[in-house]
Amino acid sequence: MEEQEEMIYEKWEQVSSLRAQGQYVDAIRLLDDIIEEYTDSEEILRRAYNFVIHTFLLMEDEQTAAEKAREALERFPDLAADPAYFPAVLNRTYNELRAEMFGTLMIAKPEGGRVFLGEDFRGEIPVQLDLVRVGSYSLTVTKSGYYDYEESIKIDPSGKHVLEVSMDRQRNKRWWLYRVGPAVVAGVILALTLGGGGEGTAEPQPLPEPPPPPTQ
Repeated sequence: MEEQEEMIYEKWEQVSSLRAQGQYVDAIRLLDDIIEEYTDSEEILRRAYNFVIHTFLLMEDEQTAAEKAREALERFPDLAADPAYFPAVLNRTYNELRAEMFGTLMIAKPEGGRVFLGEDFRGEIPVQLDLVRVGSYSLTVTKSGYYDYEESIKIDPSGKHVLEVSMDRQRNKRWWLYRVGPAVVAGVILALTLGGGGEGTAEPQPLPEPPPPPTQ
């Protein structure tokens, strides 16, 4: 671990030296190597992206800087540059691209529902999902005791997609028995038992029709 830290420290020093000498192409080449090599370190990747994008801006290559910024935001939607080390133009670039690339999804009800976008679990309701990539998604909400809710949604740039999901309760085979009440059902069964078979006895009465299923 110490050896790896020493290696990356030396590479940062090389990047700074190359940039200070105006050798931007060599600095970018080294930064690309860092991005490719340190894929398991979020901290290093964020710093490398900031440096490489800023270097393209120093070269006045705004188009490539924007392309790299998009690549970085795909990986780290909340990417920001420390204003103590980078000029304000870098964060302005990120903010402008974020407005094009991401939107917000808000779901207020039902509380405790589990939200999935595609196959990815994104949290429990109530939930506000910021920085959701623009595009179409298969939304699924699950909750114990309810049928799953499914819907196709579209996230627009800088838009807020607000939902209040309505879910149907699952019906137990004996749900109506609990709704009518065990005492009523027991009374009907007893009447059928006592009155069945003899002359002059009352005809058996059918069980009551179950009430409509409960709603949320």
